[in-house]
Amino acid sequence: MKSTHLWPALALAATVIVWSVTPNLVRAFALETGPGESIVIRMITNAAFCIPLILLAGPRIERKDWPALALVSFIGNFGYYIGSNYGFANLSAGAGGMIYATNPLLIAALAIAVGSEKLSLPVILGMLISFAGTVYLFADGLEGGSGNPVFGGVMMLAGCAAWAVYVVFAKPLIMKYGPVKLTLWSTILCALPALFFASSQTVNTALHLSHNAIVALLIMSLIGTILSVNLWNYTAGQFQSTSVGAALYLIPPCIALFGWLVFNEATGLNTLIGGFIILIGVGVAEFGKSLKLAKAAT
Repeated sequence: MKSTHLWPALALAATVIVWSVTPNLVRAFALETGPGESIVIRMITNAAFCIPLILLAGPRIERKDWPALALVSFIGNFGYYIGSNYGFANLSAGAGGMIYATNPLLIAALAIAVGSEKLSLPVILGMLISFAGTVYLFADGLEGGSGNPVFGGVMMLAGCAAWAVYVVFAKPLIMKYGPVKLTLWSTILCALPALFFASSQTVNTALHLSHNAIVALLIMSLIGTILSVNLWNYTAGQFQSTSVGAALYLIPPCIALFGWLVFNEATGLNTLIGGFIILIGVGVAEFGKSLKLAKAAT
């Protein structure tokens, strides 16, 4: 590994670890407060931490870049929050984690669609294999608690698609403004659409959070959002979108593991099979891309 890639690689590894743990906190928090209330409380808390930081970092964004910032904030970042909150509220951690495995290929598909990367045979095969795994997962592998697993699966998949929007379209902004400013602004702006999820019980719910929920909220805001997204954006500015996205395939089995440790949820065989098929597809696409780059370098 080149020395110039060491720090981005370490940042990416730290992000993977954090994002393997936080989905279980998201699930626990959403189950206590309800997914809608969870979105409002989390986004307002995130914004409260980020506003002083953006004032220190310098808030200026050129007018011509606001449409792109709005896209990655409202569709990419906030879209992922909605999908993950409603997804994990209706799915077991293991099932949600396996759907999360579609993220790298959704990123690759969008990057190809907008012309930032080229379509190749391994990527096509990988997408087809992962699609088959996703169909299998939805057909007989989704697990949930008292919620609706199919609805949770659809929301989780939509959240992954939203994150692909963030990854692909955020890179030019990262290169121009740096990872810190983009993270802070895209997090602050999420508080605006979150207000539509507020209800007459939101304030009362926020004031009566359990001690565990308060700890989870602080971890999700400070580490799961501000720190980890900064690390992610820093890495995304150094590597290709698909290369960074490929690291996400490490997260699903880790989510399932922490789900077992935190919720004592054993991931079912059908869920594991569907997730394994998805991961095979991701592996085919990434290995083929890496092999092609290696041949081009020789």
